[in-house]
Amino acid sequence: MSDRIDINRAYEVLGLSPGASQEEIKRAYRQLIRIWHPDSIADPVKKLEAEERTKIINTAYRTLKSYIPTTQEAPKPKRTTVNTQSKASSAERFYQSGVGNVQLSKYEDALNDFSQAIRLNPLYIEAYKYRGLVCSQLGLELRATADLTKAAELERRLHGKHTKPPAAPANYKYSYYRKPKPFHQRLCQTLKSLFRLKRR
Repeated sequence: MSDRIDINRAYEVLGLSPGASQEEIKRAYRQLIRIWHPDSIADPVKKLEAEERTKIINTAYRTLKSYIPTTQEAPKPKRTTVNTQSKASSAERFYQSGVGNVQLSKYEDALNDFSQAIRLNPLYIEAYKYRGLVCSQLGLELRATADLTKAAELERRLHGKHTKPPAAPANYKYSYYRKPKPFHQRLCQTLKSLFRLKRR
């Protein structure tokens, strides 16, 4: 991976529009690093993916941090109305696909779909909420917290400062995974039930 990437690609990696302020760049960078930091991921395969993603995020951040647009060279938005509408409908398709995958318990696929929807539309609040819930389901609590926080932040910006924390979409089916109790506790419970001993 080279130390530099194209400016427009760097904005895209951080999920920003060209011309974002240094403060917005720093905020987006910190949020993405929190989500993709390899130390927060246990699975070795996902950890490698997170390491690669972190390198890309760091490169994009360094590129944008050192980039100072001149007044003659103001960043030009590349998007047109048609392109924006196309991206919005594509984001919606990925979101719907993610919802379908959650209902089929295909959480990894759902996570990819929601991530793609967010890449296409960085302001897609429902996609952040759902991705946060899926991350939580997969045990990726730091990523879940980051996504749900981002959703709440976007809602505050959209609706004002006093909004409720993000809630699960109405059609989300909760299925809880409980960590199994240690063997000695299960053995004791079994023995207690056999001998009908009461807890004191």
